[in-house]
Amino acid sequence: MRKRRFSPSSALAGALAGFVLAVAPVLLGAVGSGRAPGPAAPLSPVELLGGVPVGVEHSPTGALAAADNYLAIASQSIEQDPGSFAALLAQAYTPEARAAALAQARKLRAGDIQNTANYKQGGHGIAVIAARRLDSYIATEATVTSWLGGFVWGPRLTPRQSWNLVDTTLRWQSGRWLVAASSTDAVPAPVPSIVYVNGPNDQSQAFARLAGMSAPFYGTGG
Repeated sequence: MRKRRFSPSSALAGALAGFVLAVAPVLLGAVGSGRAPGPAAPLSPVELLGGVPVGVEHSPTGALAAADNYLAIASQSIEQDPGSFAALLAQAYTPEARAAALAQARKLRAGDIQNTANYKQGGHGIAVIAARRLDSYIATEATVTSWLGGFVWGPRLTPRQSWNLVDTTLRWQSGRWLVAASSTDAVPAPVPSIVYVNGPNDQSQAFARLAGMSAPFYGTGG
């Protein structure tokens, strides 16, 4: 089956929840045993570098948190905020993946007239990671499958949603997790078939209540 590379715009076409490790008990245990403490673990699996949440915890939990953030931010910024997308690539993608993603993003923005026009008119989009699974993990590489939801609306665009399953490969390099590859499954993702709405089914006005909101950073691997 053919896979489409870096197609979060079709899925959306959104990352630092608190996760603090109990460092003090670890240090006390080391002192009591007469052993020097090892390297301190990061207080959070992600750190903000230039406004970008970067996965810095070398563990399965850290890999999941990194994949959550990278995919959500790429999905909602690739067309809506090219500057944020470029900043993400610079901090969180391998050089090879970065070059491919930049080229495909330019092609996507040039061909997606509807969404490009929507954002210019004041439209918005938010991406969420509804669920994810750590498929494999070794010290140098991790693979994650994510269930990605995208929601987009605007002054002239009826609110809509889309869902995709996305496969991400991460590499541990220079003290952080970096995206080495990302692709959307060709097989259709699970999609809610019935949505219950409390009020009129036309939600165009209701989406105005989301003004000023943004998608959160993801910070845990639970």
